[in-house]
Amino acid sequence: MLKEKTIIQICIAVSVLFLPFAHLKVIILGIPLYSVEIPIVTALVVYLYGWWRGAFAPSTRIDVRNLLVLGAGLFFFGAALSFSLNPFSWTGLGMIKTWFVIPLIAVWLWLETKPDKREIELIVFVWLCVIGVVSLMSLGYLLQDILTFDGRLRAWYSSPNYLAFFVAPGIFFTHYFAFHPSVSGKKILQGFLLLTLLLLTMTLFLTHSYAVWASIAIAGCIFFFLDRAVFSWKKKGAIIFLFIAIVGIFIFFESGSEKWQAVSSLQERSSLSSRLMIWDVATKIISFHPLFGIGIGRFQEAYLSFQPYFPPYLEWAVPQPHNLYLALWLETGLVGLSGFVLLCTMWLKRLFTIQKSQSEDVSRRRLSALFISILSFSLLLGLIDTPFFKTDLAFIFWLLIALGTSLTEKQNNIE
Repeated sequence: MLKEKTIIQICIAVSVLFLPFAHLKVIILGIPLYSVEIPIVTALVVYLYGWWRGAFAPSTRIDVRNLLVLGAGLFFFGAALSFSLNPFSWTGLGMIKTWFVIPLIAVWLWLETKPDKREIELIVFVWLCVIGVVSLMSLGYLLQDILTFDGRLRAWYSSPNYLAFFVAPGIFFTHYFAFHPSVSGKKILQGFLLLTLLLLTMTLFLTHSYAVWASIAIAGCIFFFLDRAVFSWKKKGAIIFLFIAIVGIFIFFESGSEKWQAVSSLQERSSLSSRLMIWDVATKIISFHPLFGIGIGRFQEAYLSFQPYFPPYLEWAVPQPHNLYLALWLETGLVGLSGFVLLCTMWLKRLFTIQKSQSEDVSRRRLSALFISILSFSLLLGLIDTPFFKTDLAFIFWLLIALGTSLTEKQNNIE
């Protein structure tokens, strides 16, 4: 019979498998549960049963003196406080449940299982397989000529940028596993990784998401410099040169596209011009609600109500301000934004400690480099997009926090 720990980890892996279908939900006792949430609720039931049997000791990891815990707590508290101080909505309450409560339970459950490096890598590999399947299915939309009006691939996602963000971590995962000892000499695995990388590259190119491309390039350089598997500077230089060459090829083929012309010529109705206007509006809204924000899920409403302060909008349907940090300030207030910054800072500090420690084995250093790079990618992309305020994107953020934290657990001293 499977132990509670194994069942909980399987449930979390199933949630990762359900990420492409995160928008699907069922109603249970009047409460909507998304597909990625159902395995977490199941895992919680298993955990409570294990606690009843004495297999777990709750609250052992909830210590506000730990700055990582404090950051996560402030992030959640800021969202709850902003929600409570603004007009009530069931939609906003559901967002808090889906973007904070359930994912935080998942983080806690994952840490309670005390995963080892192999179990962490298994979740990462499942994540890579999911991304590969999404990429393959997305290319099926290309074969059916199902594209946006400007010829970009978005598959079943709400926008090409959304698809690109979901697929992007796979680039880092393929590099990580390509240099993994268990892959060395195994042609089937090597072929799988090469095929996956080609699928991901094609998908990313067809989304024409410049922000994602640039963020991958910068975060990729961070990964290559940190990764001990390609330790020599000559190898790192060669890989970075190849990476830059690929980006150059992308730009060469993209230079004649309608989107490229709109961006490079700064046309009045380009996506950049639209973003600049949205950022102006978001800043104006913040000036009216600087401390507690406007409440989670209310940006579209506030954006429309502030139209009299500006010329006619270039874009009217704007659920988020296309900037992660503006969005966090607006929807979670200064408390939530401060918590997010503290959480990410302390998380990165812990992982960089692994990087600097000469006593750490290469495999743990490589994993820390992988996680640092993916969070760096998200934070960079956050300058011009909002890679959090969706069911799957929020789950991905907290999953990354959980995986990175579990890697540092043996250093679980109070910061």
